Amino acid sequence: MPMHPRFLAALALAAMPFILRPARSAAPVPVHPNDNRVPAGAVRGGILTLHLEARLAAWRPDADVDSAVTVQAFAERGGPPRIPGPLLRARQGAEVRVTIRNLIPDSTLVVRGLRPGAAGDDTVQVAPGATREVQFRADVPGTYLYWGTTSRSAIDERWGRDGQLTGAIVVDPAGARPDPRERIFVMTLIDIYADSSRPPTKEDVWEVAINGRSWPHTERLRYTVGDTARWRWINGTDRSHPMHLHGFHFRVLAKGDGHADTTYVPGERRLAVTELMEPGSTARIEWVPARAGNWLMHCHMIPHITPYPARADTLRTHDAHDVTRHPASSMAGLVLGITTVDAPRRAGSNERAASPPRDHQRLLAQEARADSYVLQRGTAPRRDSVEIPGSMLVLTRGATTSITVVNHLAKPTTVHWHGLELESVYDGVSGWSGAGARLAPLVAPRDSFTVVLTPPRAGTFIYHTHMDEEDQLPNGMYGPLLVLEPGERYDPATDLVLVLGQAVVGGKVQAVLNGRTEPAPLALQAGTRYRLRLINMLPVEPARVRLHADSDSTPVAWRFLAKDGAALARARQRPAPAELKVGVGETYDFEWTPAAPADVSLVVRLPDPHAPLLRQRIRVR
Repeated sequence: MPMHPRFLAALALAAMPFILRPARSAAPVPVHPNDNRVPAGAVRGGILTLHLEARLAAWRPDADVDSAVTVQAFAERGGPPRIPGPLLRARQGAEVRVTIRNLIPDSTLVVRGLRPGAAGDDTVQVAPGATREVQFRADVPGTYLYWGTTSRSAIDERWGRDGQLTGAIVVDPAGARPDPRERIFVMTLIDIYADSSRPPTKEDVWEVAINGRSWPHTERLRYTVGDTARWRWINGTDRSHPMHLHGFHFRVLAKGDGHADTTYVPGERRLAVTELMEPGSTARIEWVPARAGNWLMHCHMIPHITPYPARADTLRTHDAHDVTRHPASSMAGLVLGITTVDAPRRAGSNERAASPPRDHQRLLAQEARADSYVLQRGTAPRRDSVEIPGSMLVLTRGATTSITVVNHLAKPTTVHWHGLELESVYDGVSGWSGAGARLAPLVAPRDSFTVVLTPPRAGTFIYHTHMDEEDQLPNGMYGPLLVLEPGERYDPATDLVLVLGQAVVGGKVQAVLNGRTEPAPLALQAGTRYRLRLINMLPVEPARVRLHADSDSTPVAWRFLAKDGAALARARQRPAPAELKVGVGETYDFEWTPAAPADVSLVVRLPDPHAPLLRQRIRVR
């Protein structure tokens, strides 16, 4: 029989080495956003000592608001509460001592994570007003997090006031000097709705932040072309975040789950433009900016990058003549702005003309029962014709192509070329993409904008709207983009593109696979080699994909070829069971050779248990 929480708290009080009189309730003090540049604690006699306090705090992730959210936050003793909590950074082999004082009235604090890299239970309970001490040796290098809860929630169920009780731990390898320019980013979240059964009720609070700030107040980063940007990411929230970098691929050096961290050997490392981060997970990445301009790193889940509550129409007005207001008024949340500049010796190199386009295409933004992109093939299509997903675009590696986006919608739009390495002004974030005074425009109704693309790698990519995403994406403003090797031709008989997204079906927005809730069966041949290109452009949901025989639901074997348009190293291109979780904005390429005739299904399962399965039936003969 489980013990009552009050009985557990009483046991914890009896075991406390330090018992203090419970703290009196006090007005919350302001939170200081923590950029994780300066480690907390002090080192004496080879021992790192850190004194933490958990307090009530007043948090303003949107710095210009007149009201604060009351949350629980960690502070270093004698200092202000910080979101995220103070950074604990130690060298491998160091002895670490952490004291935790609970100044949150009437709530037992449970802290986890303060034994990084060690197996077993790391739970520490601290009664109100009490102090506990934790000691550990930092034996395993990596990126970790410590986190607390007063609701006794698991990290993937922690969305209330205690959701900000999160801090970073970094254990540096012995003998290695930390890069002083390395950045550590911690994501946090609070989610309390007025109509929710979650306590406390009678509130309406939704905030997501990176290092304690929500866009447009998040830190602006600046790099010189040719620099190496080294980042550590920590997901301290209760939900997954597919983190997407515009304009460049990054290299994934290590991934962790909060308890253990795996550093990949060179042959296991991979490139990505979108990396799915589960609750409590960590990632270490690096990338090199090759072109000057303005770029973004953001979560690809639409509610996490759009304002909530929705900002007033006066703030969201789209003025084609002053697009500089658009980025600040129409985005919010988990977004970082990045500016890259040419080194002095390279000044002006970003303006060198590309080779003349060998191919010219016209992409029409169409509006009917839904919105979509339609490629003009010969004569212009009817204004009310749509395709869900948008027309497939096929480019060639190294060849320059111009694409004129023509807006037939009654509203402005833009196009982001997701995963492509391109000049910043063509990246599709109006009023932000570009450099200096040359910024990406809004494409106003009855207007057009021409982009020039010279893709340096072959692979599977996406194009989609980057304007009013919460309205335009569910209506169908997305499509696949393939880049082929020179001399290669796209063969739809063996090159199978499978795009997850949303569309208006039967008068309501639904999840679809290649534009349909029930796609027509595919007829394939046993012994033939097929390439499967999976694209997730759902606005929110990660999708679990499984390719299995209908007879016994056993997954077939496929070979992992590429992620986000970047070919995997040979060491990673090995056969594996055909099942994976695809985050929003991720693309995957697999090779599959059916060995014998069979009925097979590619099944897509969404997180909502009430959502119907999407199924692509395949008849192998």
